Amino acid sequence: MSKRLLHIIYLAFIALLFSCSSDVVDELPLLTRAQLSIGLVDNGEADRQEEIKSIRFIVFSNASGDVKLNVNELIKLDTPGTATDITAQVLKVTPNDDMMVIVIANEPQGLASALSSVTSSSQLREINYDIATILDDDGEIVSTTGMPMTGVIRDISVASDQTKTVEMVIERAVARVDIFLEAIDGGAMTGYTAGSTTVTLHNFTHGSYFVMGNEANGTRDNANPSKNYGKVKANVSDSDLLTETWTASTSEMWAYSSAAGAKNRKLLSSFYVAERTFRSDYSDRLAVSMTNVLKGPPDVTGVTGKVIETITKVDDKGTPVAQPFTEIRRNNVYQITARVGKIGIQILTITVEDWGEVKNIDLSIGL
Repeated sequence: MSKRLLHIIYLAFIALLFSCSSDVVDELPLLTRAQLSIGLVDNGEADRQEEIKSIRFIVFSNASGDVKLNVNELIKLDTPGTATDITAQVLKVTPNDDMMVIVIANEPQGLASALSSVTSSSQLREINYDIATILDDDGEIVSTTGMPMTGVIRDISVASDQTKTVEMVIERAVARVDIFLEAIDGGAMTGYTAGSTTVTLHNFTHGSYFVMGNEANGTRDNANPSKNYGKVKANVSDSDLLTETWTASTSEMWAYSSAAGAKNRKLLSSFYVAERTFRSDYSDRLAVSMTNVLKGPPDVTGVTGKVIETITKVDDKGTPVAQPFTEIRRNNVYQITARVGKIGIQILTITVEDWGEVKNIDLSIGL
């Protein structure tokens, strides 16, 4: 499974003035050529880089008022590669001092027509997609599409005869839930059994709005609401709440070890889920069931429909801060760990990561 990598977009706006011949009656508009160079900030592990297969650029003028489409262009890469390998792309845009730029990488095939037809900001904001359409039979991202990613940045001004460079971030348009099993304490044992140990995730969804602003770009969680862009699903119906079960296909058992580099925690299963906020009564929060978790042969245990209610995030000073679990946010990895000790099992410790900088979220339940 890939972890989050910040995809940094460098937009170098280079203004060119096109002269007109004297016999042309209607003067052509001044055009600005925008050169967009895409780079990638990663952790040095090549197998964790997302491959980019296509890029769509949608640019709106007068973004704070009478919004007008400036550019809507899809570029399919002949040789897909990571962002660090992609050569600069060139767009021609009409000069404007209030632009909004949307970058979409690896757009799902099912959205190609809707995205190509976008002429307004409000139309783009309303586009829905089903993340099930980008998953294969094993629940992994379809290789022919790649991981869909989006980014939005505002307050871009491009004038004639000007070179402008802007940096922005694009993020994955899905979230992921990872389920781990961990042995703790001296001598504690745990494991799973082929065909017997199961993990079930309850109350997740696959439907989402496609394009969303980014905190790093100032277009999400901005103190000025007019600068934010995008919508999040809320109050989904019971019929949209999904359940999926993973069953172990192999057997393994291990004991806790304090040795350096010991792997006391192992991944069991992963689920891609859609971004959304929970209901006001939290009746649709995520829940987890586990069966036949080994805690030293022949003992087994599990948990049924345990709802994740309270989370503890680590703030920017490294201090744990408790808060209710209120939403699933795109570009996050939600890690749930069943911890097995000598005196029993604690399920669950949950940590949330944003595919990059770790934000810890903890919840412990004793069985």
